Amino acid sequence: MALALAFSVIPIAAVADDDKDWAQLSPAQRQAIHQTFERFATQEEQLHLQMRSQILSGLSPVHRRAVGATIGDLAVAANPDPEMAAKRLDMILSPGERQRVLTAHSSFYQQSRQLHDQMRTELRSEMPADAHPSSSNHDRENQMAQMQPDAGMVLLAVLSPHPHMMDMGDHHGFGMHMEGAPPH
Repeated sequence: MALALAFSVIPIAAVADDDKDWAQLSPAQRQAIHQTFERFATQEEQLHLQMRSQILSGLSPVHRRAVGATIGDLAVAANPDPEMAAKRLDMILSPGERQRVLTAHSSFYQQSRQLHDQMRTELRSEMPADAHPSSSNHDRENQMAQMQPDAGMVLLAVLSPHPHMMDMGDHHGFGMHMEGAPPH
């Protein structure tokens, strides 16, 4: 499921390398960083919802139901096998549907990378000169750019609920928790 998570929400750059760096920031700097992160997290969520909508609208009603059943079967399986489920999903789709899924994913990925680059630039301007954002998440994004998921894996990643990404925060009790978020 880690691969599915990687495809669904691309990690956002860490604000500081550890809690010690975070503690050295002034309250105004921490507030500015939180506000910047929240604004970009909202934009990232909107991009994800747009991709999800594009993917669902690109599937025939029969295939949409078959995809839902496959993901539901995975959710209640005694021994879930995400790789097999992704293969089944890929086999359900027509060639045109596969292409639409991959095109929507690629578009999301490119827009998300641009958004992350913009956020890194803004965060750097909000941090003191001796505190530097971690580059490990940026390196991970570059590694993921080399991966070529199939349409089944994209469907599984985009349409499956990811409870480990949710925290009991904003949005009526459920807020997206994105990797790299500054400490609360």
